[in-house]
Amino acid sequence: MENEPQSPVQSPVQPPAQSAETPPQSPEQPLPADVAAPQQEPIVLSKLYPDAKNDLDALFPDPQMKELLKEVHKNRQGNQRFIKRLNLSKIEEDDDDSPSDP
Repeated sequence: MENEPQSPVQSPVQPPAQSAETPPQSPEQPLPADVAAPQQEPIVLSKLYPDAKNDLDALFPDPQMKELLKEVHKNRQGNQRFIKRLNLSKIEEDDDDSPSDP
């Protein structure tokens, strides 16, 4: 046990060669997520949620939380529009199915 053979030190795995189609990324280039989110005006939660009883901006000062709440607001609006379209199409189907009495 004293003279156990040591495993050879493995060299780090070399990354595959970049193809000519994709340019190599340097560490100083911003990530796509950073590019997609340029400097924006600050999110004011009191404008997004005017019916809130508390000051949401004071409750959630974290920018990531504000971004999440803004996304929730957009999703809610999209859901409400979707439900309205469903209700309108249901109303139109009911009108088409009902027999008209002359």
